[in-house]
Amino acid sequence: MLILAAVLVLPHASQPAPRVPLLVPVFSSAQATLNAIIAYLVLLQFHMERNDPDALISIAFAYSSLLTLVLLVSLPGVLTSDDHFARLAPALGWLWVAKLAGHALLILLAMLLWRKWPARTAARGEIHCRVALVAFVPVLLVGCACALVNGLASNLPLLQDGQGSYASLARGWPGQFILACWACALLSVLLVTRLRRSFDCWLAFSCLAYLLYLTVNFSSALRFTAGWYLSRLFELTASATLLGALLFEVLRMQRQLKTLYQSAYQISIRDGLTGLYSRRYFDTALAHEQQLMAHTRRPLSLLMIDIDFFKRYNDTYGHPAGDDCLRQVAACLQDSARSSDIVARYGGEEFAVILPDTDANEARQAAERLRNAIMARGIPAASPAERERLVVTVSIGLGCRRSDPQAAGETTLIDEADHALYDAKRQGRNRVACRIL
Repeated sequence: MLILAAVLVLPHASQPAPRVPLLVPVFSSAQATLNAIIAYLVLLQFHMERNDPDALISIAFAYSSLLTLVLLVSLPGVLTSDDHFARLAPALGWLWVAKLAGHALLILLAMLLWRKWPARTAARGEIHCRVALVAFVPVLLVGCACALVNGLASNLPLLQDGQGSYASLARGWPGQFILACWACALLSVLLVTRLRRSFDCWLAFSCLAYLLYLTVNFSSALRFTAGWYLSRLFELTASATLLGALLFEVLRMQRQLKTLYQSAYQISIRDGLTGLYSRRYFDTALAHEQQLMAHTRRPLSLLMIDIDFFKRYNDTYGHPAGDDCLRQVAACLQDSARSSDIVARYGGEEFAVILPDTDANEARQAAERLRNAIMARGIPAASPAERERLVVTVSIGLGCRRSDPQAAGETTLIDEADHALYDAKRQGRNRVACRIL
């Protein structure tokens, strides 16, 4: 689309257009701002990946941004009078050449560095010094460019005459040199990076936009023409699209980090074998529910569930079969529990279920439902006699705390559910025993 737009504009590039004095300061301000943000984002990319070519690309955009600011404040009506601008005009033209050529040459140098040291990275202890150096180098380069141009201003040819024509720049060697720099920068990005990253694609697009900007700009060789105005859009597009791509990459990385964090969090709170909540999460959830109960004065129940004769099951069928039994029981508990219940693996063959806002009668019904669901699952049990055909069963201890938090005294809900579990085992297993605080 950019190439097509350039082709359509070129035949009309020399057509005069109305003079808009504020357009140049506005475009220059936008260009300096965009390049500064790009330099900062690429610097962050360098800090993260520690890749030296990214540092040079960041320097290139920061250098262009700073020189654009220098040219901006030198414009008549900004901080400079018309007479003073007329005296500065020869040097400012060469600063403009230094800005564009230096920007392209720094990108070219980054690609050459990438080709020579594709895996060169900064050590962890050096990264902060590298970042500070990268932030300082553009200032140094701009200072050197300004000092060099000012020192040689009297010996340098004029790039623009009094009528606003810059034909000597566009047709002479300075213009050809700038075009060659950007053509080499574009070619190096394409050949070296092979557009492996999305950032490489948009960097190549930015180089192409700068190349078209110069082509359209030099085709008219006069200020305030159709080509002169429209070329500014190409220059702004070069930075705006690259900035948009970088911001999109930041957003994409944030989404990836959020997904990775959620995945890591789920792994940290889930039991690796059964997929239920882990013991650590259970302790945190129970403490939270107890605090909530103290404020709302609602009952809270806890089920401690133990697989009957699980040691015999492991000894008979082996540990892999025992793991499968644990997974089946866990799945049955998860499927049979309510959506508000918190089902966790407490340890070994023992499970726990937190029943928020549930009194003793409701909790007993829930426990019987879980016990019957596991029996209905029909997991073959290790029978003491070959003629018996038993299924895996569970014993359940139920502890319930009433809405009055002072009723419990020093006894904890876990203690009571655990004691109730031992009561169920002493009474013959495969049953529910209850204790109320």
